[in-house]
Amino acid sequence: CTIKQIVTADGDPTGGNDISLKDGRTLYMVKIVGCVRNFEQKSTNLAIEIEDGTGMMEVKTWMNEGDDCSAVANLRQECCQDYVFIKAIGQVKEFDGKRHIQATDIRLLGTKNELTYHFLEVAYSFDKYQKKKESGMGMSMGVGMGYGIGNNMSSMPKTMGANVSMKQGGGNSINDAVSSSLRKLGTNVDTGVNVNNIIEDLAPQGYSATDVRNAMSELANEGHIYSTIDEEHFQFAE
Repeated sequence: CTIKQIVTADGDPTGGNDISLKDGRTLYMVKIVGCVRNFEQKSTNLAIEIEDGTGMMEVKTWMNEGDDCSAVANLRQECCQDYVFIKAIGQVKEFDGKRHIQATDIRLLGTKNELTYHFLEVAYSFDKYQKKKESGMGMSMGVGMGYGIGNNMSSMPKTMGANVSMKQGGGNSINDAVSSSLRKLGTNVDTGVNVNNIIEDLAPQGYSATDVRNAMSELANEGHIYSTIDEEHFQFAE
């Protein structure tokens, strides 16, 4: 998402917690990329003001002294610099009429190309959702770091021998298998699950390393999973 999309999104008319983009997609897990304009570190939380060219938003993350692993703490500390570019992944929250992101993951960008890629990803997400709506498939969509897929998908025909079921895992049997494996292996693991462990776990089911990595890339883009201490460790977005 862009910050402007989040700021201008519609609140839940029933008084609930749902926030929807102008095109109808419901926000859940989001990713924003931008420049640090200000930060305040306290004993219990870290608040960072991020600007992405479309607006400014506060990102908050809670710190549990003694519970956070050193790698996660280091990634968070590296973001406490003015004018560095970072990415933040989390849920949109609203307090006293002001929205912020409660982050599960914040880290420096590895390269400035990630900024360009993020905006291309946002545009691709919008375009793909519009085409889905125009196709009349009746999807219930949500948006995460790219776009999300809801749980109200009707049954689909088999494609290339795979039964496409559009469950919470993000769209097909391999995605569902990866989601299940990540949930199982990631229980009580703060640092996330290494991709190689998931590959090993799913090998008996006939899935290759390429299958798993492609599925994880898709799940990350849809906001179902997020990277933790590095790009090889992931956790499920509850």
